Amino acid sequence: MKPCALMLCLLTATLTAALAAPVALVVDGKSDHVIYCDTNAPSSVKTAATELQTYVEQVTGAKLPVVNEPKEPMVCVGANAASTAARVTTDGLALEGWRVAVRGRNLYILGPDTADDEQTPQGGTSNGTRNAACMFIEKFLGVRWLMPGPHGDYVPKMASVTIPDQDLQGAPFFLNRRVPYIQENRAEVKQWGARQRLGLSLSLYHSHNWTAIKPEAFTQHPDWFAESGGVRVPPTGRYKLCVTNPGLIRAFADAAIAYFDANPKATCFSLSPADSAGWCECAHCKALYEDDPNGDLSVTPAIIQFYNGVAKLVAEKYPQKVLAGYIYAAYVYPPSQPFKLAPNMFLVWAPSFDYGFTLYRPELQQRWDDLAPQWLKVTGNIAYYDLPNCVHNELGAMNPPGIEILEFLYPRLKQHGFKGVYVYGSPAWGYAGPMDYLLARLAWDPGADIPALFDEYVSKCYAEGAPEMKQFYLLLDEATKQYFIANTKESYTLTEGRLKDVYARNFPELERLVRAAEAKITDPDAKARLAMMGANLTVLHWNLRQSKLLPEAEKSSFYLPDKEFFAFMKTNVNSLALAPSSAPSKVAGAGEKLVVKPAGPLPPAPDAPLTPFLLRGPQRVIIVPQGPGDAEVAFRSITARGGLVRYQVYDDKGALSDQGVMSAEVPIELPAGPAYYQLIIASGSHSFGMTVKGAAWAVHGRTDEKGLHFLSKTAPLRFEVPAGVGKFSLWLASDAPGETAAGSLYAPDGRKVASFDTSKTAVDMQEITVGPQDAGWWTLAFVAPAAGIVDDVWVKPGETLSGFFSLDPAAALSVQRSK
Repeated sequence: MKPCALMLCLLTATLTAALAAPVALVVDGKSDHVIYCDTNAPSSVKTAATELQTYVEQVTGAKLPVVNEPKEPMVCVGANAASTAARVTTDGLALEGWRVAVRGRNLYILGPDTADDEQTPQGGTSNGTRNAACMFIEKFLGVRWLMPGPHGDYVPKMASVTIPDQDLQGAPFFLNRRVPYIQENRAEVKQWGARQRLGLSLSLYHSHNWTAIKPEAFTQHPDWFAESGGVRVPPTGRYKLCVTNPGLIRAFADAAIAYFDANPKATCFSLSPADSAGWCECAHCKALYEDDPNGDLSVTPAIIQFYNGVAKLVAEKYPQKVLAGYIYAAYVYPPSQPFKLAPNMFLVWAPSFDYGFTLYRPELQQRWDDLAPQWLKVTGNIAYYDLPNCVHNELGAMNPPGIEILEFLYPRLKQHGFKGVYVYGSPAWGYAGPMDYLLARLAWDPGADIPALFDEYVSKCYAEGAPEMKQFYLLLDEATKQYFIANTKESYTLTEGRLKDVYARNFPELERLVRAAEAKITDPDAKARLAMMGANLTVLHWNLRQSKLLPEAEKSSFYLPDKEFFAFMKTNVNSLALAPSSAPSKVAGAGEKLVVKPAGPLPPAPDAPLTPFLLRGPQRVIIVPQGPGDAEVAFRSITARGGLVRYQVYDDKGALSDQGVMSAEVPIELPAGPAYYQLIIASGSHSFGMTVKGAAWAVHGRTDEKGLHFLSKTAPLRFEVPAGVGKFSLWLASDAPGETAAGSLYAPDGRKVASFDTSKTAVDMQEITVGPQDAGWWTLAFVAPAAGIVDDVWVKPGETLSGFFSLDPAAALSVQRSK
């Protein structure tokens, strides 16, 4: 700052200190104030200046110029020489905190800010000035950021804005504030999150991370991996480790150290186990296991011992780095014996027993209250992970805000001093706007008045239609509460029972309320927000109709025939309103160049005729049309499990040629022309049957990390072993011991080469030696297992093969990667 300018600021501050008076920022749409932002300020400060300029103009019509030299009267943004001269500093403010102060005719808006290339000591950032600007815009301009996108802002109109003489400051309660699964990677959602002051000064990386020990390690160190039935299980899918093995603990610590070596700015590494069951059954691990208070398996003592063992080894080189790990699922209960947690270990409590509105049940509220203090006695290094009021789905089923659950949860998180929150939002802003908004506000202030926040949201979001939309959401809340109390097995997965009792039963009233609100609303932005809800009701209506849960469905104002519905879905592929399905184009290989050749009819598999099969999970199918007409892909037995199954079709040049929603009524038609098509199906956990007509085709066996996934109904698999391949591996997996699978492997000459059986272990992985005469088409024929039932079955080919299976011998397709 120039000396004369600094003296001017000092003199002004001295003369006006005793003249306390409100600041008339805008009078009758005019202002003589400027917004001062230092040229060298961090980007968070410059963003704050832009936000202030934008919203002052939108509210009042007055556009305050942004200048890079102090000039009175001014809105001084960020900590700088001018604010210091006015004795307005960030001293005593917590990271990410904010301060708004009046000095004479000047207004100071600031907070602690990390430079653009710096981070806090705990690996996060501090955008205090931006937080201060957002607090100012809300408190003094009345703006609310209801949702992302062009219609998401509520901006009142005021001709004049006066700021009382005061000095306000505050800070977030949680050091780590995240609301995931809200389409947070979109630019407009990132902007919304910043305005809601989501962020973190404490970085915590806590996702499932046992893949830090790579599957290839099994060859040299099978003892690092889980034992089942006396056998070490080859790693596939969500594999488990032997957490008491000293070599494994050393290897995991080395993986963490290598990560910190390669990423010097990183401050946290996750030790969290893979999801699902399959815990090691070796004697050393089992000796640590306990029964939890419900009589179920608790592996917590083994997991905590593993966490501490790794953390202590890492601390020898990186004592200031943090290791993070879940306490969750089979390790959600504390050990029966007291233990001391390593000081560099950070726990993330994820009480999976309360997911998805189950906290409406008094007994689970009591369990929560019993457990939280126990973990807090162990360590203050603890954050919170939950999805307590979330109904993720692609069916258009609206997300109740869960007001009672939030009133139970957030005051307790504050009371117990949790350091962070990672609580699921919902990506469908058309049906989950209130929930996402409440979660963001509570992440900053867990002591906020939740019903008041909800009322404010609805009134500002839906304008004249607010009374009806408040009824709409409260009806959903109450119906959901009663359903969860009555159905004690219901969890976060949307079931057909809940679709019927909560959504189908109340659909006529929900429709009436939305249409009544629609008739009253005059504000264009409020109309657009309500239309986002209407889009979800269109999707919900179609899905309820597919399940035959709506009598006289055609009479609804949200009814669309299938052809129109699919066209509607295509126009809403990238909508903020609807829950996006898994992006099919992200399936590996969608644009990969391939060499394809129809193989002609293959002889039937020995004792294994082709029968209708069911696939599950994401699929990549290569299709070569044959014949004069179009090829056709038809689907049947679609089980959506709370979502829509989307697909994309790419031609042989990698260009997108079609996309849509899987339907049992409308097949996919593929005209002749391209050398081949790639059909990418993003089906999540959904299952379906499929038939391909007029084409040769093959399905990839490595789209899912665990392999080609069948559900209960399998089919013989044909795969090509090219000349020159000396050996290949093949994996057969199931959810043993209750679910099993068995198969026989045949060489091209019909000779039986191997037998697979998962009755004793979840994975049977075998390496097959190939003789010079064995090039050609091999067959894996499924046979009835000796024990258990056939349900989820996976088959995975090794890397020496192309990875493609043909399921129809009459339409087999050779697929090789282009060299």
